[in-house]
Amino acid sequence: MPRPAIDLEIREQGRVWLLPPYSYSVRHIADKLDVGNGTVNKWRQELKEEGLLPINDDGGNAHYSAEQVFSFVIETATMSEHELSAYCREKGLFVEQVKKWRTASIQAHQPKNEIKHKQDSQRRADRKRIKELERELARKDKALAETAALLVLREKFNALWENDEED
Repeated sequence: MPRPAIDLEIREQGRVWLLPPYSYSVRHIADKLDVGNGTVNKWRQELKEEGLLPINDDGGNAHYSAEQVFSFVIETATMSEHELSAYCREKGLFVEQVKKWRTASIQAHQPKNEIKHKQDSQRRADRKRIKELERELARKDKALAETAALLVLREKFNALWENDEED
């Protein structure tokens, strides 16, 4: 049975929600409009082909200059989640996008010796864990060798015992 055609109003509403300032997720739109994810993805692709959505729509900053990204980070630095969401809707940004830019900015301004210290402490912890694992492995190897030796001795003993009974 063929699927019914999607109402033009529903299609247009979905396309509007894909665009800024809404920029809703595909799943959110599909759930709200009771359509399939594939349909919403098709609408998104149409918008990209029409030039209304950026082609690189992966949360990157391909269509923003470094100055714009920096200003977004500065403007949103003290905002709460709610304020940040409203700001992103107004500017046509994604909250995750701004958070990613903020993290990159913080990492770029972190002192090199602090980063090195974190790496060194992580390296020391890794070495300690490796030594612990090597000791545990050596202990288990010894236990396995001892068990194998006991099994061989038991087999020899059983073989001798069977030979003595036959005589």
